[in-house]
Amino acid sequence: MANLEVSRRGFLGAGAATLGTVGLMGCGDQAPKGTPSKPLRVKYGLNALVYTATFDKSQLDLIPKVADMGYDGIEIPFNDLGVLDPQATRAAREKAGLGLTSCCILMPGTSLCSTKPEERKAGVARIKRMIDITAEMGGDAVAGPIYSPVGQMSGLARTDDEWKWCVDGLRAGAEHAETAKIDLAIEPLNRFETYVVNTVADASAMCKAVGHPRLKVQVDTFHGNIEEKDTSAAIRACGSLVGHFHASESDRGIPGTGQVRWRECFRALKDIGYDRWITIESFATGIVDLCAAACIWRPIYPSADQLARDGLAFLKRTAAEA
Repeated sequence: MANLEVSRRGFLGAGAATLGTVGLMGCGDQAPKGTPSKPLRVKYGLNALVYTATFDKSQLDLIPKVADMGYDGIEIPFNDLGVLDPQATRAAREKAGLGLTSCCILMPGTSLCSTKPEERKAGVARIKRMIDITAEMGGDAVAGPIYSPVGQMSGLARTDDEWKWCVDGLRAGAEHAETAKIDLAIEPLNRFETYVVNTVADASAMCKAVGHPRLKVQVDTFHGNIEEKDTSAAIRACGSLVGHFHASESDRGIPGTGQVRWRECFRALKDIGYDRWITIESFATGIVDLCAAACIWRPIYPSADQLARDGLAFLKRTAAEA
């Protein structure tokens, strides 16, 4: 596999104060009280990071494999954009009958909140390129921490300038996404991976500051398990701004085997009328550099295939019971 020297920081990648529980109040439109909720009808995706850190042409056989497992779509990791083959990926996706989303990060030197204008410009350019590649592949969402490289810390709280620069850069990205008919979803990460956006309330506030309908919030249960007081309450408060959902267990293992309160989260998704992607995310344990950077020091699931199959079965059962 090409380019195995990839890190979690390179992959998954101030002041407006952290909003926390107080910020959840009124940060979005909740489902009206007393209104019967509709069944949770979503699409299920699998992030290819479960198998590979680099999705080049040699990995295209993962697409029919994911389809055969019963998924509705595949999520492609966007690290080194040069190794991607959009046309071949689209052809394989269409043949398998799968939808597609992209798991996107900013690289060092492309931060939207950098003090250097050239780095902020490079960040916007990378976001636009990732939108274009996703559209070329026939995908419908660009999701991830697309505001700052993962692991890049200032040692201080987020500043007013950093917030403003992120808002400006994301607005430019959202405007480009409108031309491609692609949605963007910004992912809050835990405090050990970023200082910029840590909670769903933070991401909601950023989306509202940008003020463009193409910009949404990505909820990730792994990060929510660390940072949120109550992930289901955060989902309800965010309401229609929730645009993507990563199903990741508290230890990155098989969904349903850890501490994430799945049924509560799914009930919240149902209450807000969420009908987009629920995508399983974990990491390929056979890639030493990636696992080291993700601080995965022990086996967290028996095999990637078992995680994919058992995780999907669990999520579907939980959705039916929500």
